[in-house]
Amino acid sequence: MANPLCLQLPTPLQSLQLLDGIDLWMKRDDLIHPIVAGNKWRKLAGYFEQLPAHSQVLTFGGAYSNHLAAAATALQALGHDGVFVIRGDELNEHSSPVLSHCTEAGMQLRFISRQQFRQLREQAWQPSDEQLLAWQVSKDHKLLPEGGSGAHNDLGCAQLWQELQAQGPIHDLWLAAGTAGTVQGLIRAMPHSCNTHITVVSAVKGAHREAAQTQALAAGKNIQLTWLDETQFGGFAKSNAQLRFSSEEFYKITGINLDPVYNAKLWWQLQQASPSNGKLVWINTGGLRLPA
Repeated sequence: MANPLCLQLPTPLQSLQLLDGIDLWMKRDDLIHPIVAGNKWRKLAGYFEQLPAHSQVLTFGGAYSNHLAAAATALQALGHDGVFVIRGDELNEHSSPVLSHCTEAGMQLRFISRQQFRQLREQAWQPSDEQLLAWQVSKDHKLLPEGGSGAHNDLGCAQLWQELQAQGPIHDLWLAAGTAGTVQGLIRAMPHSCNTHITVVSAVKGAHREAAQTQALAAGKNIQLTWLDETQFGGFAKSNAQLRFSSEEFYKITGINLDPVYNAKLWWQLQQASPSNGKLVWINTGGLRLPA
């Protein structure tokens, strides 16, 4: 694929010898692109690989969705149109930095109620003919589920695993998760009985379905996996002074900004971890928001 987005791939592996007894390294996927960073590109790479030229893409999200910001940037750069269905009919094109960014990138925004949005999620993002007509979506549009998750995730995750393998053997692999699309894609790319132990730090409190699916997938390939639920900071996108202080101290030492939703919570969990017997790689999946 051509690279009009100017993606920085493969991403480097950076040594972070900050914790006693842990040979810690960070996979700097946050450096892939200023907006289409981290797992946003890894999840979308396969989608754009198979997307016909000059397509119209229909996707979904909230007013502060990193997925929408990334999708808008990529669609504009790669010559596609987008119709974005937004959760919240009280909103408008400038209700958030993300929505303003999407509008400036030429995306068409359609606002629906939260109840309608929940129904779409339950219907696996399959709108009715009446909805498509009301949103002025073309009959040959291409669907992209909320968050960018789908079978297309496997290509980008396989590429990520190949990069990791080229950078040396890994004893422990840590990454944050929301929908768990990235970690599941990685597990599918890993060989059966791989001796890399995966630790998933969920940004969602009580993500039981995602945890069960991921653990079953890992068990089916005889891969060790630990799932850490979000119990410390109040749930998805919640934070407190303790977490902010931890991230600020990390930045002072490393110069690396951690997003508060995912990687700040992973760093907190890492500081509680037991010593490792080999190289531990933390995949920085990105997640920093657009400035207000």
